[in-house]
Parts: sequence; structure tokens; C-alpha cells
Amino acid sequence: MSQRLKNVGIFCCLFFFFASQAQQRSFSECEFQLNKLFSRLKKDTIAETQTRINDSIYIIFSDLLQRNISLDYDFKNTGGLKKIVSLDKRVAVYSWCYLVGKDQLVFNGIVQRKGKTMEVYPLASQKTAYVPSDNQAINTANWYGALYFDIFPFNSKQGKAYILLGWSQNNPNLTMKLIDVLWFDKGEVRFGLPIFEVLKNEYLSRVVFQYNNEVSMTLLYEAKKHRFVFDHLAPINMGFVGDYRYYAPDSSYDAYKKKSIKKKWIFQQDVEVENN
Repeated sequence: MSQRLKNVGIFCCLFFFFASQAQQRSFSECEFQLNKLFSRLKKDTIAETQTRINDSIYIIFSDLLQRNISLDYDFKNTGGLKKIVSLDKRVAVYSWCYLVGKDQLVFNGIVQRKGKTMEVYPLASQKTAYVPSDNQAINTANWYGALYFDIFPFNSKQGKAYILLGWSQNNPNLTMKLIDVLWFDKGEVRFGLPIFEVLKNEYLSRVVFQYNNEVSMTLLYEAKKHRFVFDHLAPINMGFVGDYRYYAPDSSYDAYKKKSIKKKWIFQQDVEVENN
């Protein structure tokens, strides 16, 4: 038997053991254990130990999220965990990351959906996040890795879908933000839908921004105008076109505005933004 198969077998045994143990504990007991694991994950510096701790977090957390109380629970005492909940109270996305070595971030996530029962979809842990293309079909197994900071429900041609705003980093010199679409296809999680019209009849499945790690970029939703607003990124000079390590905001703003009839979002260049 190969070492890979042995490892899979060991993980499966541990999963069922910890899952059965977790089901016998109260929600508060499981949360206490989860908090301890997140604390250990942040403090530990040995990659192999961090991986084992992170595996345990997935196991305990996946059990917790199958309980109805979890959707409304804020997990505010769980340091390092980011939770966002849709306005329709149907979907929540949990994401976290931890540092390996000096500059490698490992991204993790779980999608939760409220149906007849609470559905839980773990996203594959990404030891090296990657930059997804703007038309790539993505599922839980090839998730790119990100921390999500906002979620917005809307009606698409595929039914109820959710726009996500996220942040990621796979290079110490580059930061990535993105506007992506979360939806469900026959009980499976999907990322990306061709709803962002960048040119007439030309659509993107997601919008990806890359820029220098030492600058900040605005990406937010303006509810009154039904649009996503973001800094326009440009190279610091024309000699760096295409090298996103040298991209930064140029003091102008662009947007994607909702067009309900088409169920699309239309690109708008150089928009006026009110100071908040």
C-alpha cells in the first residue's frame, strides 16, 4: 500500500472518530475546542503540526455547522476566523488562513447553506493560493484560496446566487482582490458565472484585481446605486504594463452596476464616488 493511501486511510479514521466524539459534545464545548485549535494554529511554527491542527479544525467545524444554531452564531471569540452571512440568511461562508514560514499563507474555507437540513461544503485547503482566470469554472476541489469579507444575494438565470468579495495573496509582492459568484448546481458548490459585462456581449465569470502588496485598494458595494465600486489599477509607468507587482490605484474609480432585466452587471468606467 502506498504512503498516500495510508495517509488517506488514517485521515478517514480520525475524521469519523473526532466527528463521533464531537456529536456527543455540546455546542459550547465544541466551540471551546475550536478556539483552542485556532489559537494553536496561530502560535505553532512547525508545518506538519499546523496541518494536523488545521485538519482537526475542519472536522470539528464541519460538525458544528450542521447544527441549526451555527448560522446565526457569530463565533466572535474564534480568533482568525472570518464569517459572512447573506441577507437572506440562507448562506454563510467561513474562511481563515495561517502563516507557514515567513511568507506562505495557507487558505481554508467552508460554505454553509440552510435547506431542509444544514448543508456543509468544505473548500479544499490551499497551501499555495493561485490567481483564478476570469472565466474559469471552479468547485470545492480546485478552490483558489481567499478570505471573503462580504456577500450579496441576487437572482441569476441559474437561480439564487451570491456575489462574494474576497482577498488573497500567493506572493509576498502581490495582493489579490476579487468579485466572484457563489452558486449551487445539483447540490454542489460552484464559483463563477458569466454575469460581468466588460464589453458589449463580452462577459467575465469573475473580476480579479492584482496590485502591489504595499498599497491598499478600495472594493465595496454602494447599495443606493446598486453597484460595486473599486479603485482603477494602473502600472506606475508604461514600462511595467502587465507586471502587477507595480500596479496601484490611480485616484479614479470604476464600477459594475446591476442591470436587473438582464440579470447582469455592467462595467462603468471613471465613476464619481461620494466620500464616506
